[in-house]
Amino acid sequence: MISPSLKMQCPDCQGSLVDAGEEFVCPCCGVVAEKEVLETGKALAGTVPILGAQPLGSYLGSISPTARERSSKGFSSSNSTYAYLKLISDSAGREDGSLHECARMIERVGEKLSLPGFVLAQAASLARKVLPLKEANRRVTIASVSAFSLDSACKLAGVRSVSTREILEAHRALGRRVKMSSLIQLSLDSGIRTKPRTPEDCLTRVFVGLSRSQGLTALLDQKVGGTAEYFLALRQLAERILAQLDEVTKAGHRPSALAATSVYAADQLLAKRDSRERWITQRDVAECGETAEYTVREQYREIFAPALAMSGPSVTGRMPALSGR
Repeated sequence: MISPSLKMQCPDCQGSLVDAGEEFVCPCCGVVAEKEVLETGKALAGTVPILGAQPLGSYLGSISPTARERSSKGFSSSNSTYAYLKLISDSAGREDGSLHECARMIERVGEKLSLPGFVLAQAASLARKVLPLKEANRRVTIASVSAFSLDSACKLAGVRSVSTREILEAHRALGRRVKMSSLIQLSLDSGIRTKPRTPEDCLTRVFVGLSRSQGLTALLDQKVGGTAEYFLALRQLAERILAQLDEVTKAGHRPSALAATSVYAADQLLAKRDSRERWITQRDVAECGETAEYTVREQYREIFAPALAMSGPSVTGRMPALSGR
């Protein structure tokens, strides 16, 4: 930011000062006002706040090199490419270059997953606390820290639209392979405790996926005139079914798989009550719950079917009938 040391008006004749490059000049009386440079502390990475103020002149070119810059053979007699020189330039004058790299990765993954800015800020703050573990454990990578920070930030903020698997897939799309075991190890070593996702939390993702199925939406439009009323009744029944299961029964099963199976079980109960065929298949909920079709089949047979055999009529008895066409 460049600003004059005096006011923008001439102190003698009150005329307007003109920017003459290195100084401000009054065109009427010739009074000269000096300029001074003020550092604004604007972070290069935009919305990620952990980068803070950076030294002037520490960046080479734009944030994303152009195709011509990537293919540059070097400068003068040097064998250093533009990308290499830019990497060194971007990390110059920083306390830890890995912090900057992790922040940029968090931002890129957050853009791919359409995460809100406050989640990225929370993830960046967590990354600062977790990165010191990289020095003590060589297996801890910047990508694993980024994935763990984003996953923990989503859980702390109550964001249910993104799963852990989607975060890992987004990092793989950037060429960074991260294992689920790495996130588990970081959760043990970092001391950061988050509330695990419950099957009820994963119901939203299942219904979002079902609403995107063109075949299912066309069928429901024909049967009940739309998806809104049926999905609402289905979700209420799925929540009641999950409430029938104790914590011991839920233990050892992925929450997303239990949520998908509960939706399938709810459709089974409504179909039996209304004496009609099933509208939702095991494949439909398996794709939306990020699980295998045989997992839904086995969980329904071993967990949900015995529980519903005892309490099924009492659960569906309170559900209103749907107004079909």
